[in-house]
Amino acid sequence: MIVATATDTAYVELTAVLLASIADRAGDAVSAVWVFCDRVSDEDKKRMAASYGRPDLHFLDIDDDMVRHFATGPVNNHLSRTAYARILMPLTLAEATGRLLYVDCDTLIAAPLAPLATLPMQGFAVAAVDDVARLVPQRHITRNRAIGLPDEMRYFNSGVLLIDLDAWRRERVTERTLEFIASRPSLPMMDQDALNGALRGEWLPLDESWNMHHRLEKGVYKADPAVWEGARIVHFIGQVKPNYTDCNHPRRDLFMAYRARTPFANAPLKTKLGRKVEKRARKLRRFFGKLKRRLFGA
Repeated sequence: MIVATATDTAYVELTAVLLASIADRAGDAVSAVWVFCDRVSDEDKKRMAASYGRPDLHFLDIDDDMVRHFATGPVNNHLSRTAYARILMPLTLAEATGRLLYVDCDTLIAAPLAPLATLPMQGFAVAAVDDVARLVPQRHITRNRAIGLPDEMRYFNSGVLLIDLDAWRRERVTERTLEFIASRPSLPMMDQDALNGALRGEWLPLDESWNMHHRLEKGVYKADPAVWEGARIVHFIGQVKPNYTDCNHPRRDLFMAYRARTPFANAPLKTKLGRKVEKRARKLRRFFGKLKRRLFGA
């Protein structure tokens, strides 16, 4: 089974910690790890490689040609280049067969992945975990209606996707998802909405321990602490990530333990002010990058 993720300059540290957890916990079921990189420097790739410490790690750069070749619409605020990556992976890794486990770079592997390698897929191209929005029925209904799904249809979180590569390609899931994006260019949840809209309930539900994610409620994670202890994949959703000074996530301890195994072990944690400055700098870089491409075609 292949494990794959996607990252950019803002999430290199989180990706490095994820890779450290894969090396420690994933087990022999994993034959290779792929990291799709959007404008990531060679130095940052070296840091990620050092965090993983094994020879079966591969980097693939997301470039404009890759996006243009597959995409039916432009990259915009509603669909980032790394979001395209998870949709394109089964076609980009054309020689890969069997299972591909996609995980967001803000996840941690906390248990062996062998059960996913042998899980009967029952003919489905995708297995995933219900999105936490299911806990608030009206939120779930509103989300489904926004993408044209029946109120009661299940809706998955795309942060962890177990993919049967042959079934995905046979059923043209990439193409159908991009067609869905083209028909609805203002999707609220980017690729997640598009994948759910394209599959229309035709996916295999996984136990929530394979993508344990809960949102902050008034600054507190209210889920029973026991569910986090039993999580096999921890997903740090939301804007407050575990390398922030103000993070109080129940499994931040696990994150920090793996962070200590990476070149980022002694890096300062990010503050609110620092994040605001970094966000503004990224916006400026994107603006000038687009301006350069328009003026010079490069």
